[in-house]
Amino acid sequence: MKTAKQLLQAYIDGSAKEAAALFAENGALELPYLADLGVPPRYEGPKNIGDFLTFLHEKMYPNFKFIDVKIYIDTPDQAFGEYTIHQKSGISGKQIHQRFFGHCTVANDKIVLLREALNVLAAADGMFANGIADVINKK
Repeated sequence: MKTAKQLLQAYIDGSAKEAAALFAENGALELPYLADLGVPPRYEGPKNIGDFLTFLHEKMYPNFKFIDVKIYIDTPDQAFGEYTIHQKSGISGKQIHQRFFGHCTVANDKIVLLREALNVLAAADGMFANGIADVINKK
């Protein structure tokens, strides 16, 4: 039986396809603060999660790898960790420093919920040519 820490680490280390396969059929990936940038904050099921992760891995931050991984909570069914990327955005061309933290809940060897938080200013710099100014000008 895989623990939450093992599944979170596999998500962090995996490709978009590999990471999406770790989720239960009704599992969800939530990034609530992306809503502030006009991006859907929740993806459900391996296919939808895989589509979103493919966008991140191939377009937003091509070939990125998480670094500085720290796991702070490690129980059989929950893990909490922090992980970072330093990557040039494939969209804006800017060098991005982005720190995430994620709370992972698992059941039956699958992720049922991974709720991540991130720096929306860094995300905006990666997604939009003029960073947060593009978000503000849309409103």
